[in-house]
Amino acid sequence: MARTDWGELQRQFLSDHAKSGISPKDWCEAQGLNYASAKRYIKVANGGANSQKKTAKKSANSQKEKTAKKTPADNARAVQPAKERKISPHPSATEHFDSFNLSDQQMLFAQHVVDGKTRVDAYRLAGYLGEGATAYSNASRLLRNARVSRYVHHLRNERQKRYAVELDDVIAQLTAIINADPNEIAQYRRVNCRYCWGDGHKYQWRDFDEQLTAEKVAEKDNKPPPDLSGGIGFVDNFDPNPECPRCNGEGKGEAFFADTRDVEGDARYLLQGVKLGKFGIEINAADKAAARRELAKLLVARGTGTGKDNNDLARQLLELEIRKRAAEAERAEQEVELRRKGNSPDEEPTVVIKLVNSPDAD
Repeated sequence: MARTDWGELQRQFLSDHAKSGISPKDWCEAQGLNYASAKRYIKVANGGANSQKKTAKKSANSQKEKTAKKTPADNARAVQPAKERKISPHPSATEHFDSFNLSDQQMLFAQHVVDGKTRVDAYRLAGYLGEGATAYSNASRLLRNARVSRYVHHLRNERQKRYAVELDDVIAQLTAIINADPNEIAQYRRVNCRYCWGDGHKYQWRDFDEQLTAEKVAEKDNKPPPDLSGGIGFVDNFDPNPECPRCNGEGKGEAFFADTRDVEGDARYLLQGVKLGKFGIEINAADKAAARRELAKLLVARGTGTGKDNNDLARQLLELEIRKRAAEAERAEQEVELRRKGNSPDEEPTVVIKLVNSPDAD
């Protein structure tokens, strides 16, 4: 059996003791060593105590020399003893993690605690050694450490702020989807026809080039020259003329799609993308009804912390959703009743099952 290297074990203990303040007995138990045999080798170095005595003696001699040099007036102004510094368990929001004076293992332990790990799991994940009751005892002691506890509070506060910011952002996006005007993205509009604004309600040309082109085509096809008396200046997207005898003020209908690169405001959240398919251009937009439901859930989940205005909005959204579901259920009942009345006496009644907002419905 290999001989135990007590010198190396002593160095490991001193390193762990400097980081966590663990006692020799606890450290030996964590390492699986018999403390009765190891206590001669595993102990806090005496050199530190001797060094402290020498330092204290040196400081005392230095203090005597300084006191001898002081004048009576200086002695009269006695320096008040420094008050013991208390460590606040709740760090400020602007405090940097360097100010906590923690080792890497202690910071890692605190991070795992904030992530939801048990104190024992966090203790082991941070690299500390220990089993059973020893690990629990050491982890509890580490968690009660004033600096570690403050760092845990700091991490939890920062996480709560990030969560609040993310939640506010989600609420803002859902509100934007609800308030967005779809016409900013795509619209079906009525525009003027060629006769709406022409002179005497005659055919209006765009410009002279269009007139010349039409004349050349007519000449080539041996047709009469076109009527140019309606003038020029036709613009595609002008409104219809209510007095136009050709279209009766209705104009003509056309689909219009905005340049999605220029979409701004709430419409940016409503727009989900554009697809060019076999039936033409398709605009993918967010579901406003689904956005209302999700917003109501979020506002209710936030509770009283959202303020009166948000609570009123959540209540209104929930009332709208309830009325919508009630109307759908009533419509389903009416359909069943109509089907039942429409059957002849000899026919079997038709059973219609209407699922309203079923999670399994398409």
